[in-house]
Amino acid sequence: MKKLIIILIVLGFQYSTIQGQEEKKKKATLAVKVIQNSVAGFSTLFLGGFETNKNFDITFYSMFWTNPSFGTPESGSDQLLETGIGLGFKLMDGKLFLNPGVGFAHGKFFSDVAGTKIGEAVIPNTFVAYHNSIFDIEAYLAYYKSLRDRDDISTKDLLLFWAAPGINVSDRLVLGGFFEELAFMNLENDDVNKNIQVYRYLGGSVKLKLDNGMAFRFSAGANLVTDVGASDEFYKVSAFIPF
Repeated sequence: MKKLIIILIVLGFQYSTIQGQEEKKKKATLAVKVIQNSVAGFSTLFLGGFETNKNFDITFYSMFWTNPSFGTPESGSDQLLETGIGLGFKLMDGKLFLNPGVGFAHGKFFSDVAGTKIGEAVIPNTFVAYHNSIFDIEAYLAYYKSLRDRDDISTKDLLLFWAAPGINVSDRLVLGGFFEELAFMNLENDDVNKNIQVYRYLGGSVKLKLDNGMAFRFSAGANLVTDVGASDEFYKVSAFIPF
């Protein structure tokens, strides 16, 4: 009887150990990325993900734009907030990460509404990253489509694209280029200029890879095109901090 009890205890312990090991394989991650852009100002981006038993992870993000002009300038309220979910695919032995997703914008940035509106715009988006011993490449594309289309409300859509291709100079340093453009699309209140280029950046980029997955990037250069009088030069700085 004692042997049977001991065997059952051992088997139970082994089962719980195996279960614990399987659970440890399914990681949940969270990181914050703080960004300062010479046109858009300061913003905070939260990124997270859940591992699954399939060939993709479930990802989510939330981004808060603190620029008062992205809401009600007089009070700084009703500002633009993004929330979204996606799927993260790790390909080519983990060197390539593809993360298509869909987000929603909240606030009053994309239409002439009075006060905050939840789900003011839908944001199909894709993030791509490729990292190996030579290349360090990241890119992002998003289209902000207004959901508040009405005859008595002026609306606008937004296109955002950026790319940062780089070369690993060392384990810590990446040198490369940087391109980013932001444009208003399909403006409802302008029959002549349906699209307005806010900026089109082209310059260089320096990325520092720190411990525990942290990274710091500084980019600067020329603003090639603007229809709104943005400065001829730009800068963008970001810090990526995983928890």
